[in-house]
Amino acid sequence: MSRALAVAISLMAFASACRERETSHAVHAVDPAALMAPKPPTLAEASPHLYGSAPNGFVDLVAGARHGVVGIRASQPVKSGPAAMFPGAPETTADVSLGTGFLIEAGGVFVVTTDKIASAAAGDDNLRVVLDDTTEVPAKVLGRDVDLDLALLQVDRPRLHPLAMGSSSDLKIGEWLVVLGDPFGEEVTAAAGIVSSTGKEAAGSLMQDRGMGFRTFRMFIQTDARIHRGNSGGPVLDTAGQVIGMAIATGDRPGELSFILPIDRIREIVADLRDRGAVSRSWLGVKVKPVTGDVGAALGLAVGQGAYVTEVVPNSPAIRSALRTGDVILEWNARPVDQRSLPWLVAATPPGHAAKVIVWRNKARMEIAVLTERMPK
Repeated sequence: MSRALAVAISLMAFASACRERETSHAVHAVDPAALMAPKPPTLAEASPHLYGSAPNGFVDLVAGARHGVVGIRASQPVKSGPAAMFPGAPETTADVSLGTGFLIEAGGVFVVTTDKIASAAAGDDNLRVVLDDTTEVPAKVLGRDVDLDLALLQVDRPRLHPLAMGSSSDLKIGEWLVVLGDPFGEEVTAAAGIVSSTGKEAAGSLMQDRGMGFRTFRMFIQTDARIHRGNSGGPVLDTAGQVIGMAIATGDRPGELSFILPIDRIREIVADLRDRGAVSRSWLGVKVKPVTGDVGAALGLAVGQGAYVTEVVPNSPAIRSALRTGDVILEWNARPVDQRSLPWLVAATPPGHAAKVIVWRNKARMEIAVLTERMPK
């Protein structure tokens, strides 16, 4: 290569480098106005309910709720309690620790826990609740509901602070949840997960011949958070720190499904447990389905409006009323219903009550009186 050619190539390379540098400066030049412009929100900032508290905010969430989580103990060792869940421990391991509960406001401050825990302490006059500061206070069982695995305890301690109650009706699949527990009355534990199933869609389809479907876990909230016999009975919080349910353990083997009793179900019956010690539920005796597009078009109703009656059960309150197959129940005691909400409204109505029912028949509204009856055992 000649000296002149080499010099020419070097000059071309130098010119190319200068152009790249100028381009780079132009691309990366800082616009003062851009510095003042607001940044677009991130997903976490735009949807804090779904993203903002997970997972970094769990520390503050647990700290803010631990005062309302309690351990429950018996006076004598009970078999198959939390002590039996540790690796290598036999199922018959006995301990005074029974599990977890939490403080709830219901015309006073009470402890909510599972019926399994209450039944384990049946007849124990020295039941104790361990508060967040590790002090033990006397407690007694006020009421139990075997169907929903729920028990209400009264505690002998003034100025207790209950947890804030949320709502389980608007939960969505994928939301973060935190399960708190205090299995031994020594330390609040936590497990995190998401809502795997809300259970809401199962409500109407499971309203079988007794007119109710809550005797199945398909209507409970399902989560992938770890729930075992130690934190069973504990509160389940949303990312706002509000209680949306109570943890229910079905077993201790890894991979088993974890369930949550919705807080809305607890609210419906806590007064009965407090005042009467039990829940008296009514039944209707119809099978219903949602009003789909085809059904709605044929009947002149909007999709999802009301509960479409597909069968009236023999020897039921429904058949003793004027309800008929093909009716669409629109209201129960002045409250709009669909196939999901109807079972709970019926169950919450006192037996022997003359319920005012609005149905859609022959493309017109019609009022029917239904005398509710106690649900058969």
